[in-house]
Amino acid sequence: MAGPGKDLPVERSFEGGKRPVSSEEGSGGGTGGTEAREHLANERTLLAWVRTGVGLISFGLVVERIGAQVGSVGSSGAFGVALAVLGCLTLIMGTVQFLRSRRGIAAGNFVPAVAAYMVVVVGSLALAGTFVIYVLLGDL
Repeated sequence: MAGPGKDLPVERSFEGGKRPVSSEEGSGGGTGGTEAREHLANERTLLAWVRTGVGLISFGLVVERIGAQVGSVGSSGAFGVALAVLGCLTLIMGTVQFLRSRRGIAAGNFVPAVAAYMVVVVGSLALAGTFVIYVLLGDL
């Protein structure tokens, strides 16, 4: 028979917050469920990378096609290709990040990497800034 408080969830802190954790999850004895959740979260993250990459490639295609119809093939073609390249880079970086995280989770020594995220963020900001400058100078 369980003693008082044995069946109640235990509060454990994580990243500045608290959530209920069962005694099996927190004890280290039942890590199969926790590891499965980590792998599933890793797969969801990969799918987000894929969604972002495909979106960038698609947007690059749209920019290039619209530019071809309007008549400014050179600049819109360059932006379209740059977006498509950034999309391909996003797919590659997402896959590398997924495989790296998968090995880290399986080995029990997962260390998050920031470089992959920064490549996509800096590339997107550079393209957005260049596009804004192009639009502003195009109106002059």
